[in-house]
Amino acid sequence: MPRQKFITQLADVYELLDLADALTIRHPSLTYFPHRISVNPLLAGAVVLLCARFEEFIKSAVTYAFEQHAKAVPPLQLQDLSEDVQVRIVHQSLNAALQPTRYGVRRPNSDRLQDSFDIAKRFLAGNIWADHAIDTGGNPGPETVKNLLKLVGVTDAWAALQAECNKNYVPPSITGLNLMQVGHPKDRLAEIIKVRNSVAHSGAHITSSSAEIRYDVDFVGQLSGWIYDILQKHVEDFALSKGRTPAVWRPR
Repeated sequence: MPRQKFITQLADVYELLDLADALTIRHPSLTYFPHRISVNPLLAGAVVLLCARFEEFIKSAVTYAFEQHAKAVPPLQLQDLSEDVQVRIVHQSLNAALQPTRYGVRRPNSDRLQDSFDIAKRFLAGNIWADHAIDTGGNPGPETVKNLLKLVGVTDAWAALQAECNKNYVPPSITGLNLMQVGHPKDRLAEIIKVRNSVAHSGAHITSSSAEIRYDVDFVGQLSGWIYDILQKHVEDFALSKGRTPAVWRPR
């Protein structure tokens, strides 16, 4: 399950933060180091890893949502979706298939044509499939989240996520950050991605503390749950509206 895997993977981020904290307080096992050790690389790595794990989650969650359409009884097919969603899936899938470069590598025309033919066969068979279109471009920020949920048919993702945040957000208990406000989830995610881009692309010194990063890790963990819940409700409601029995979703 995408979210269960994501929550498990967050342990790797916490391990980096735990090590940074141990170095900061000069853990007894590290007293043989003659000089103060910089924890900046560990904090920067924690932010980059957090965003990478979230990027993987959002792609996996949207893929899982599409798979649930096919598991409804009777299965839903491409033509059962709204025309807007069908056009979006077909358009973005073919655009991705025909890209002259992917991940910075030039693609031969034969590969581009073959991908396009494979997609056309799937769509002509009525399959709901959008693997090529489920792409973050290496930036799992607010716009990417909105566009990927829109691909499934969620028209106003951030309004729905704000509502989930208002109802369900639980502030973490972190010493020194008791008064910190999460704000709008869209803005919070944008700030996290901004920090990630700064340290990953320019090598800038990270200014966030270990405690602040822990706050953001907790927030992204909760955000993943809201995304999962919104996708589940949308897909289940859509199946019911078409007279289908919705597929059983795995626990969040």
